[in-house]
Amino acid sequence: MSRQKCVSLRKGTATHFPPLPAARIPAYTEMTGYITGEPLNQVYSHARMFVLPSYHEGLPIVLLEAMSYGLPVMVSDIPANKEVGLPDDRYFRCGDVADLKEKLSLLLEKDWSIDERNKMREQIEEKYNWDKIANQTIEVYRKVLRRMS
Repeated sequence: MSRQKCVSLRKGTATHFPPLPAARIPAYTEMTGYITGEPLNQVYSHARMFVLPSYHEGLPIVLLEAMSYGLPVMVSDIPANKEVGLPDDRYFRCGDVADLKEKLSLLLEKDWSIDERNKMREQIEEKYNWDKIANQTIEVYRKVLRRMS
């Protein structure tokens, strides 16, 4: 297998790991730092997969973004990531580098069909649809107002 380019971006403000010294970053790795807009779109559009090795998250928006692009994903097994409802083989034990390496190897060997990528997109569109969520929020407010009157 030829060596793929690895892009590492940091969207949040995680500080529990110090930056790697430049000498330890492989030449095939690009450390983008925080990016948004078209540069972020380009990263997602050309990525082969998305990996989120978080120790702590709320709702992992970055994971939902990656899934909306139909990317195969691999995430740590923290509660917030588990709530997204991925297949079991998409989770690795948090902090377990050997488990991550093993599962990444298996994921990289798999070819992803258009149907599988579309299923990922559809899952996000159905479960995390902003219009649907907004309507549900409005309904909660209406129920509260009805109880108050």
